[in-house]
Amino acid sequence: MVKYINSDSISGYYKGRLIVTRKMNKEKDLEYWRSTAHNFLCEGLRKGHSIEFMKRFNINFIKMVRYKETIKQPKPEDWDTIMTAIMILIKLKVIEEEGDREGLLIMRAKGNHPCRN
Repeated sequence: MVKYINSDSISGYYKGRLIVTRKMNKEKDLEYWRSTAHNFLCEGLRKGHSIEFMKRFNINFIKMVRYKETIKQPKPEDWDTIMTAIMILIKLKVIEEEGDREGLLIMRAKGNHPCRN
């Protein structure tokens, strides 16, 4: 299900498919998502997980929630976790942030552009 958001938003794509779209605001901007991914990676390393394990885990997580049949619609906090998984894969260079078929798309709401008067 794709949600249409009437505000700034960030969307994550994987292998040409829209995986998640989240509303952006002052608290949850691009740097917030990058920081969250960094914190999850550090925590995983502290717990003894390898980089390869974390790559596989996040790829499989995205496939599970977006490609396979799910029992119920994800909740808002689940969508945040999915966006974090996308950001982790970007940080680990599995997904190219500005790739042709995967990465991030940041959209500004109409009239909310910083370079407009």
